[in-house]
Amino acid sequence: MVNQEHLFAIGELARIGGVSVRTLQYYDEQDLLKPIITKGGRRKYTREDVLRLEQILFLKSLGFSLEEINEKILDLNTSADLKNIFTMQRNALTGQIEQLNNIVGMLDTAIAETNTDQEISMDRLITIMESMRRGNPYAFVVRYFNDEQLKSFAFQLFTMPDNLKVKEVFDKLRELYEKGVNPEGEEGQELAKRWWNMVNEFSSGDFNLLMSLINAGLDIPNWPDEARDIQEPIKNFLVKALNVYIHNNGLQIGIVKPK
Repeated sequence: MVNQEHLFAIGELARIGGVSVRTLQYYDEQDLLKPIITKGGRRKYTREDVLRLEQILFLKSLGFSLEEINEKILDLNTSADLKNIFTMQRNALTGQIEQLNNIVGMLDTAIAETNTDQEISMDRLITIMESMRRGNPYAFVVRYFNDEQLKSFAFQLFTMPDNLKVKEVFDKLRELYEKGVNPEGEEGQELAKRWWNMVNEFSSGDFNLLMSLINAGLDIPNWPDEARDIQEPIKNFLVKALNVYIHNNGLQIGIVKPK
C-alpha cells in the first residue's frame, strides 16, 4: 500500500519540477510519467515520480526526444548502455553546434557587408552567403563584380556541384605556406595549377569575370577582417606561385605582386 504521506498532487509536482500541469498530463498520455489513482479518483504522484520527472527534464535538456527518453533511456541500467547513448547524443549535438557556428559566422559576414560604405543588394548578399556556405573564405570578392558579373558568378555558384573543393584548395595553401614550401617548387606549382584551373572553370571563359577575380586577389589591403588569415598565404605564396606558373606555361595574363 502506498504511503499517503509521500503522495503529491499534480499541481504540487508541477511546482517542484518547474513545469505546467498540462505538461504532466501530456507525459501521462505518453506513458512517460503515470500517476496513481487514489480511492477517491484523484491522480497522485510518489517520490519516485519526482525523481523520474527530474530524469525526464534532464534528458530533454540534453536534446533527447520524449520517444527516445521513454523507449531507450529511462529503463537503462548499465553504465555501458548509458555511455553509448550519451556518446551518440554528444556527437549529434556537436554537429548541430558546428552548424550553428557556421550560421553565426555567415550572419556576422552579412552584418559586416551591410556596414560597408558600398550599398549592397539582397542578390549580392545571398551570393556571398552561399559562397561562404560552400567553404569559400574568398566570398567577399563578390563586392568587386558589376551586376552582369554577379549574375554570371551566381549562376556558376548555384549550378555547379561542390566538386571544385574550394575549401580544400585554401587549406592546402595555408598548409604549404606554414610549412615554408618554395612556391616555385613542385608542390607550389601543383597548387598554382589547381588554383588556376579552379578559377578558370568557375569563370567559364568569361574574361572580364576572370579579371575581376584576379583584381580582387590583388586588393589585399582592402580585404575584410574575416579574410585576414588567408591574406599572408595569398600575398607571399600564391601570387608568387601563380606568376611562375603563368610564365612557365606561356599564359597571356600576368599577375603582379600586390601592395
